[in-house]
Amino acid sequence: MFTTLKHIPKKKLTYQYPEDSRSVDERNDRYRGIHKLTVTEKDEIKCVACFLCATACPADCITIQTKEGYQREKYPDVFEINMLRCIFCGYCIEACPEDAIRMTGLTLPQYFRERQKEGESLGSSRSDFIFDRDMLVANNDIPQEGLSVEAK
Repeated sequence: MFTTLKHIPKKKLTYQYPEDSRSVDERNDRYRGIHKLTVTEKDEIKCVACFLCATACPADCITIQTKEGYQREKYPDVFEINMLRCIFCGYCIEACPEDAIRMTGLTLPQYFRERQKEGESLGSSRSDFIFDRDMLVANNDIPQEGLSVEAK
């Protein structure tokens, strides 16, 4: 009982996120936010559809279907991440040999607030949380870097 009473007057370390946004500003550069697929200088997706990210994912939220190409042996025809199942562990980033998938510094609520148009309510249906290949490539314009293989 004495130990509990001893900790009451100390400063609290928990932030109440929606009301107190200090925790957003104090994130470090390795914060694990939403994903993005990187592209080369020729605007081709770096992913070679090796399935290592899908294999490493403990939540089984990554779906990949491959297609044969003329210039490349394999590339992802379908690349989806179900954000409702994702636990943001970063194993997919660590497993990727091409550094094709990265994580940004944005949370899902921030992402939906920035991407929704006037009168639109993103995040109201389950399909809004399934990020397909085109959405993940479009996330390359997000300036905040989060977890990547190249991070220090």
